[in-house]
Amino acid sequence: MIAVVTGGSGGLGRAICAELEGRGYEVRSWSRRDGVDATDEAAVAAAAAALPSWEVLVNNAAVLVPKRVVETSLADWSATLEAGLTAAFLCSREAFRRMRPGGVIVNVSSLSGVRDAEKFPGMAAYVAAKSGLAGLTEALAVEGRELGIRVNAVSPGSIDTPMLALSGAPREPSLKPPQVARLIGWLASPESAPMTGANLRIDP
Repeated sequence: MIAVVTGGSGGLGRAICAELEGRGYEVRSWSRRDGVDATDEAAVAAAAAALPSWEVLVNNAAVLVPKRVVETSLADWSATLEAGLTAAFLCSREAFRRMRPGGVIVNVSSLSGVRDAEKFPGMAAYVAAKSGLAGLTEALAVEGRELGIRVNAVSPGSIDTPMLALSGAPREPSLKPPQVARLIGWLASPESAPMTGANLRIDP
């Protein structure tokens, strides 16, 4: 069994890879550090075509450029949306084309993308990307039903990762990466069937 994790080289990404490996998956990390740019349409298509099979996709890639709106360049905005939303679209499209029935997609959103959750200055582009990912999850779940592919999301609060430190958010981390990874592993497993279209808020 093969699981693909985008952004697998980051703090949460490494924990997700370890969790899925512990569940018996052969994990492929798609990240720029691993030589696969998940925002590049051709690179994603080539990486997907090289897989002999594909059972799980975790869309975890994200970037954060912590700047207030008046300081945010179009390049900053575009980079954030491409990593956090466009990459999920490109990878999910390949999954829909190539996965057999029984496949699973898990999108890693955030409380930043949940309505009425607290937002922080300097996070507008990130909030937009994660809000879009939450909506994309619901749309993919609808189209995935006819393909036999389940699509769910998790929306964690503050996780103890370098990205949280970069954000400057005035909150101490309430979650460790393995905690979130375990829930993602559960969503990727038959244990969570027939759940689809859900966005699980994780905010202890």
